[in-house]
Amino acid sequence: MIWLTWRQERAASFVTLGVIALAALFLLITGLNMAHDFQQSGLSTCLAQHPDSTSSGPCGSLATIFLNQYAPFIPFASALLILPILLGAIVGAPLLAREYEQRTHQLVWMQSISRPRWLIVKLVVLFSAVLLASGVLLAMLIWWYNPFDQLFGKFNPVAFDYSGPVFIAATVMALAVGICAGTLTRRTVLAIFLTLALLVAIRIIVEFNLRYNYQPQIVVTWSFDKGPSPPVTLGKEDWNTGSGFLDPQGNGTNSIHCNISQPENPIQCAKAAGYRGYYLAYQPASRFWTFQWIETGIYLAVTALALVATALLVRRRIN
Repeated sequence: MIWLTWRQERAASFVTLGVIALAALFLLITGLNMAHDFQQSGLSTCLAQHPDSTSSGPCGSLATIFLNQYAPFIPFASALLILPILLGAIVGAPLLAREYEQRTHQLVWMQSISRPRWLIVKLVVLFSAVLLASGVLLAMLIWWYNPFDQLFGKFNPVAFDYSGPVFIAATVMALAVGICAGTLTRRTVLAIFLTLALLVAIRIIVEFNLRYNYQPQIVVTWSFDKGPSPPVTLGKEDWNTGSGFLDPQGNGTNSIHCNISQPENPIQCAKAAGYRGYYLAYQPASRFWTFQWIETGIYLAVTALALVATALLVRRRIN
């Protein structure tokens, strides 16, 4: 049964391994160059002496040179975050959908192999390989991002997804959702598109709606008379989730709407319009791992639901 599963999935496995190998090669080559320049330029030593320094602190000139050379690579590394979604669509969705389309599942069932065993073997083989590959890729991403981590921290929308167990949980979830979609539709192409739609929707909801509020944001407010500088200084590991003005109702906004089209003094105009002052919202660095485990739990819960639904669908469908 394990051999049969491998034979059926080897094409998708080779493609997936090829993509992961290319990603790992990119991370290895650029990461080695970054690590070398980070050390040789003196930036690493400077940051060790000034741990709270950022690109604008005492190490600013060294950081600027480093970032001018290597910051353009960050979007490429961030693009690797679509790998779990592609994995769910290309590997997960066809896993059972192709079986139903080609009716090969009936051949297996007629050979005294029960449906639970058939499903469990497929899931164990696939998830074992995916866990191993995603774990290796996560380790490389964390190592690759280390110089940027020392400059910007990792509690930000760019690095959060590949700085902890969230990456592995998202990969496992994508695979489970794809398998469930394939079992539900029993049509490979339809399952792929359904998987893509579901995974994109889940990621948007989690990253742009839930993540900010796993714990209540700390909001600091102050009056216009105290100037625009906030009364607190955020560290590089703190996550700035928003800043701006307080409108007359006390809600945060990024702009001021005055009755005068071009006021000479916008702040005086804002006061006259009832604006209350400034605000700064953030999540402190101490919550990073709490957020990681909360989001990991969300993805694993979705994984469990998808796998339970898959098992029920396989059990109930006769043909």
